[in-house]
Amino acid sequence: MLEQIIIYLITTALGIALGFVTSKLKKNKEKDEKKKKKEEAIELGVQALLRNEIIRRYREFESKGEISILDQENLDEMFIQYQNLGGNGTVKKMMNDLYELKTKIVR
Repeated sequence: MLEQIIIYLITTALGIALGFVTSKLKKNKEKDEKKKKKEEAIELGVQALLRNEIIRRYREFESKGEISILDQENLDEMFIQYQNLGGNGTVKKMMNDLYELKTKIVR
């Protein structure tokens, strides 16, 4: 009889512990998925902002017909990060067009 009570108590304790661990793992998984989704949204948002700024600046310099070396360097840096975030080839074409513009040195 005592043996059965001990087995019952051990089984119950293990069941409770397993339930607790499973619940904790599920919460951690949900938290990780939420964090991953948020990080992805931030990356896509930054990518969209970089794309928008590069296009805006492209239009500005294309209409002027020239670009300063400083602005060109700045756009290069933005474009590198845009590509690192998975940016596409449309902006690359614009960047190639910008390299064809006359450059000026800002003093």
